[in-house]
Amino acid sequence: MTGAMDKVGTTGGRKRRAGVVAALLCLVVAVLSSAILVSPGPAAAQQRPRTILDMLFGNGLDRGQPYRISPRYRITDPETPERRPARRTTRKAKPQNPAPKAAATAPDQTAAKPAVAAKKEDAKTILVVGDFLAASLANGLKDAYEDNPMVVVKAAANGSSGLVRQDHYDWSTQLAPLIEANDPAVLVMMIGSNDRQPFYGTDASLAVRSPEWNAEYQRRVDEIADIAAKQKVPLVWVGAPPFKFDRMSEDMVYFNDLYRQAAQRVSGEYVDVWEGFVDENDSFIYSGPSVDGQTVQLRNSDGITMTDAGNDKLAFFARKAIDRYVAADQTSEAPAPGARIDLPPIAGAATAVRSPPVSLDDPSLDGGEALLGGGSRAAGIDFEPSPRDKLVLIGRGTGHVDGRADDFAWNDKSSAVASDDKPVAFRGSIDLQKVRKEQGIKPPQEMPSILDAIMDDWSQDNSQAAGGAAQK
Repeated sequence: MTGAMDKVGTTGGRKRRAGVVAALLCLVVAVLSSAILVSPGPAAAQQRPRTILDMLFGNGLDRGQPYRISPRYRITDPETPERRPARRTTRKAKPQNPAPKAAATAPDQTAAKPAVAAKKEDAKTILVVGDFLAASLANGLKDAYEDNPMVVVKAAANGSSGLVRQDHYDWSTQLAPLIEANDPAVLVMMIGSNDRQPFYGTDASLAVRSPEWNAEYQRRVDEIADIAAKQKVPLVWVGAPPFKFDRMSEDMVYFNDLYRQAAQRVSGEYVDVWEGFVDENDSFIYSGPSVDGQTVQLRNSDGITMTDAGNDKLAFFARKAIDRYVAADQTSEAPAPGARIDLPPIAGAATAVRSPPVSLDDPSLDGGEALLGGGSRAAGIDFEPSPRDKLVLIGRGTGHVDGRADDFAWNDKSSAVASDDKPVAFRGSIDLQKVRKEQGIKPPQEMPSILDAIMDDWSQDNSQAAGGAAQK
């Protein structure tokens, strides 16, 4: 009976709690309904005091207005996101009537740029051909020769071209017309970055670096060199640099060997740029020393293309070979007829007290390739003989002092000892004339022969032995 009563009591308690919860829910719904149906205006909401319901469920303001939760935030109606204001930006207030700016106060952008030397009509042309790296090389060469009015750099590069895909761009047919149209003083070739792909033919394709592929590629490289030789234009072939990918760099090493052989076969020149874009371990680098010696970024993030500093470094390597065919220095105007020309005094290399300055970036044009004393002498001009000429050709030393160690005159040396007018020492603290009068100078005894010396030693030994026996 007691257990049944407890069970009934528990059930009744649960029913009472459920009724209380239901009554509270009904009250809340009623309050919300009244707040929605009857919404007082903002003025009324501000006049009446805030209750607990206002704090829990809002103050009953119009939903078209922003919620006043905090002055730091501006939260609009979530049902209308298109009305959300954009992010504010701090702007300076503009005057109502701004004064017009004078035209003279505007900065002149063109005046800040350095003046570029105008090219002469008879300037020599450097024609740069190849792929996208050739375009980078051409940009570097344009900056290098910008101040030289006697050199013009023209680029005829095709970024996606190569020697494999002749269906895209055929250099074997396009190169000769380019040379004839530009009449260059030197042809600069840089290609190969796009050639790591098979040859596709009508019957079959040739895999990269297969024996058949190598033979065909070498034939096309030689064909480019032959075109330059047939057009009688000097060829400067710039090798490919290393790349980020090891397999690609390995192929570039093989390509560079073919380019070197082809350029040298037609008396051209090959320029190796590999060392300028690797570290001491011969590994690819993104950054390295520039032409000014500063550490800069040479390659872009793809590990293939060049930055502006990389373009300048390519031009730095190629310029030494190019300067052999074009004038690196600016030519001066021809003097007027009858004008006086002041020439520096002529002096030999051995007797010169100073030497002209040598350009660090152009050592091949300073005469350093000629041997000392070489070259033709101008007619009618006497040069001071060097110490070598005085010794070898004339037979005299530099001092011309009798009896000195460098007196190599062709005379009898015995007279220097026996003669009274030519002493051995020209200057000194000993008076040789006084020594001759008091003591005299006797010539040394004549040296005996080997046989006489042996007989004398044997006679002296016998004499000593006989004297010893007599004493005993």
